[in-house]
Amino acid sequence: MTINPRSRVAALGLLAVVAVGACSGTSGGTTVSPAAPDASAPAGASGPATAGGPPDCLSFADIYALVGPESEDVATWDQAAAIAGELGSSTEFPAGLPISITAPGEESGTFDSFVELVLADYLEERGQPEAAATRLSNYQSSSNDNAIIDGIANSAGSFGWVGFAFYEENLDRVRAFSIAAEPNGTCIEPTAETIASNEYPIARDLYIYVNKAKLEANPAVGAYVDYYLADGTIDGVLETVPYVPLQADALAESRSAWETFRGSATAAPDGTISVSGSSTVEPISNAVAESFKEANAGFNYTVEGPGTGDGFAKFCAGEIDISDASRTIRDDEITACQGAGIEYVELKVAIDGIAVLTQK
Repeated sequence: MTINPRSRVAALGLLAVVAVGACSGTSGGTTVSPAAPDASAPAGASGPATAGGPPDCLSFADIYALVGPESEDVATWDQAAAIAGELGSSTEFPAGLPISITAPGEESGTFDSFVELVLADYLEERGQPEAAATRLSNYQSSSNDNAIIDGIANSAGSFGWVGFAFYEENLDRVRAFSIAAEPNGTCIEPTAETIASNEYPIARDLYIYVNKAKLEANPAVGAYVDYYLADGTIDGVLETVPYVPLQADALAESRSAWETFRGSATAAPDGTISVSGSSTVEPISNAVAESFKEANAGFNYTVEGPGTGDGFAKFCAGEIDISDASRTIRDDEITACQGAGIEYVELKVAIDGIAVLTQK
C-alpha cells in the first residue's frame, strides 16, 4: 500500500518554458506596491517601454506573456507588452533589451513547480492545451543549478529561476525579482520569512520518498530516515542549508506517516543507502547523511541530484532506496511505480521558494 500524507495536485503536461517578464514597482523592503495602471488605457493595451535593465518586480501575468506558448517570437522584453496588457498588466518593459534565459529543464522538479505555480492558471485561461510546448527560443536548460546561476550572472537582460537556497548562495552575482501573483498586485520579496509565512507566491514543499522493499531489506534505510525526522535534525541542517523548516504540526504529520509506513521494519546504522533526485533537496539529504555518518562509522551513503524526474525514474525502477523531490510524484510516475510493484511513503521535510532572477 502506498501512503501519501497530502493530496497531490494533478500534474501538468511536460512544457518547455522559456523567457522573462516583469511588473513595475520599487524594492526597498519585503513588500512593494507597484504603480496603479492608467485607467484611461484601453483593455489589452501594450504597456510602455522604458530604457535600462529589468525592473524590480514581475507578476505571473508578465511571466506568462514572455514564457507562454503564445510568445515564441518575443525576442526583447518590451515585445511581451501586448500579451501582458491583454492580461491586465501595466508593466513597463525595458525597450529593446534582448531576453537571455537560463533555467531548469523538463527533468527538474523546479521546472514542474514553476509551471504549476506560475503558469497553469493562464494556460487554462488562454485555452492552451496542457501538452502545448511553450516558446523555445533563447533558452538554455540545465539540471545543474550552479550552471543556471552562471548563465544568469553572465548575461545582461537575463532571466531564470532556481530554488531559493541557490539564490541565497549567490547574492553577489544575481538579483531576485519581487513577485506579484496578480497583475499590478503587491510585490513580495523572496526571503526565508515570506516563504515560511506563505506570503511569497512561488513557494513549494520539499519531500523524500522511501521504498518499502528497500526499507525491509536494508536496516540502514530505516535508521537514516529515523534520524532525518528526529527532533533537531532538520532544524540543525537548515542552519547551514538555507531552506525553511516545517511548522511543528507539518513535521509531526511526516513523523506519523513514517511510523505507520515503517511498522516493524528493523533499523540499524550499519549499511549503505542510495539517494537520488532533486538537486534542491540534495543538500538537505546529504547534510543529514554526513551528520549521521559522524556518529555511525558503519554507515555509508551516496546522495546525488540529477533532478526530481530522473530521481523518480530510478526510484520506480527499484534502483535507489530514497528519492528526493521538489514536487509531489506525478500520475505517470505513480503508474510506473505501481507497475514495478514499488510501494512507498511520501514525507514532507522542508519548504523552499523559487527565486526568479536576473543579472545583478
